[in-house]
Amino acid sequence: MTNESPVRLPSRRMEALDRSSAAVRKFLYGALERFRIGDQMSHILLATVIGALSGLGSVAFLLLIRFFSNLFFGEIFPALGGARYLVFLLPMLGGLLIGPLIRRFPTEARGDGVPSAMETIALNGGIIRPRTVGLRTLTAAVTIGSGGSVGREAPIAQIGAAIGSAVGQFLKVSANRMRSFVACGAAGGIAAVFNAPIGGVFFSLEVLLGDFSAATFAPVVVSSVISVAVSRALLGDVLVFQVPPYALAGIHQLVISGILGALCGLAAVLFMRSLGSAEKLFSSSRIPLWGRAAVGGAMTGLIAIAFPQVLGTDTTTLDAALKGALPWSLLLLIAYLKIVATSFSLGSGGSGGVLGPAVFIGGILGAFVGTVANLWFPAHAGLPGGYALIGMAAFLAPVIGGPITSILILFEMAGNYRIILPLLVAVVNAMLVAYRFSRYSLYTHKLHERGIDLVAGREESVLKRLLVRDVMRREFDAVPPSVPFRDLAATFFGSHIDYLYVTGERGELTGVISFRDLRAHLKEENLWLLVRAKDVATPDPVAVMPSETLLDALNKFAYRNVPQLPVVSDPHARKLIGTIRRSDLLGAYQKSLLSTR
Repeated sequence: MTNESPVRLPSRRMEALDRSSAAVRKFLYGALERFRIGDQMSHILLATVIGALSGLGSVAFLLLIRFFSNLFFGEIFPALGGARYLVFLLPMLGGLLIGPLIRRFPTEARGDGVPSAMETIALNGGIIRPRTVGLRTLTAAVTIGSGGSVGREAPIAQIGAAIGSAVGQFLKVSANRMRSFVACGAAGGIAAVFNAPIGGVFFSLEVLLGDFSAATFAPVVVSSVISVAVSRALLGDVLVFQVPPYALAGIHQLVISGILGALCGLAAVLFMRSLGSAEKLFSSSRIPLWGRAAVGGAMTGLIAIAFPQVLGTDTTTLDAALKGALPWSLLLLIAYLKIVATSFSLGSGGSGGVLGPAVFIGGILGAFVGTVANLWFPAHAGLPGGYALIGMAAFLAPVIGGPITSILILFEMAGNYRIILPLLVAVVNAMLVAYRFSRYSLYTHKLHERGIDLVAGREESVLKRLLVRDVMRREFDAVPPSVPFRDLAATFFGSHIDYLYVTGERGELTGVISFRDLRAHLKEENLWLLVRAKDVATPDPVAVMPSETLLDALNKFAYRNVPQLPVVSDPHARKLIGTIRRSDLLGAYQKSLLSTR
């Protein structure tokens, strides 16, 4: 008997599956070559397939949500007695059902999947595990169907992204093509759920990819259009909201829209901070991971006892707000409670997105401003419904960091293209106000907390992910401060070194000597025995630590304009433990960057 683990050989079934997959790939690539289908055309054809699959996935997800909604509210709730004060049990039960999956698969099963998709596209070559589709579909459908205050749009985006990634992995495409496939799938998902093909395209390009190049644009558009065509064929072509007629009547409405935009920018900051606080509260609590979603669901349900509008994404309330049928005091209260309820649902680990709640909150805030404006300036304000639509885009834009996406999605959802001027004013104001507090959207802030800064660019994020300890060299040339100048000169002339580091008795770095430092004394041979290393060294040189990122090191290289920097153990002891060269840093950066292309 030995303690070694047995080597697991692939089963015959797996080997047969691999052979079948290879045969399919060979057939497809052979067909493309036989019919002389070029790279760009094959890209379009595959985008068509991804769009169709994303459309089918979106329809399946929406039907699954409908199933769980009927189960919880049509079967379980009446069985419990149907009393209004028992409604909190439904989202709590939904949290309990997904709890084991959250505990087993915390990355794939909980929260909003868009930040993970963004990270995957930017840094991980677009590789998404196939099981993400099943887990995200199930947990999000249960959360939404049981009344959790989350949206269905972001899960569908991740489902579509996972479908695109699965196609790319099956065909073994390059990392660059894989990212395009992921973007195609995400665009198809968003387009299908919003019934907005243009909005889906720009969500994928603006929010996920950050790439508007022609090579990327065409396949994403094709995927989005095909996905919407599939969903319309199966579910019908209907507008999400019925918006009353609205037209710009004067400069007064532009001013009111600007005020609404500023209010939405402030509310968006409150929403993002509230969600972050709830996540920290639950993660630091003693509640076991499997039970947190149930607790968050129960807290959401307790709010819903008095204000059922916070459950799910209540289009009935939005429709009433668009028609100006709700009092301003109720509108303001519902907007605030929706922020709180969504923070509980998502912060506790429930699965779902923020796009739906963001559209709801923005619409309610817009109706609030429109209602108040009509009370104060009835002759100039215009209909509250128009402001509700404007508020949706103005609130959504800073939350997702996509002003163009927000405008286009709301255009297509409502079928109203006559409010472009006040809409632009509101969205710009909302972005400016939100940017005063943070330069991150909700998605990029989550990535920033993981040390990934997509706002600064993909290249900078790569540098932030690599540490000095990964590329530093442990060997270095060091001398004590009392070494005479003659020995220093002999060392430089006798070996090809760039720097000598001066260290104290405990190995602490006290100075650095380059050949340039020796030049002033080379002709003064009578002083060679009197001048010591400490006399010619540059004291307290700039150094880096192993825990610093390569971006930190690169900034220090730029500050000193040197090819090599010393590495010290910590800023206090400053014990010399190695060196880092600019060439090694750039080599590691290029290798990491190429590995994700």
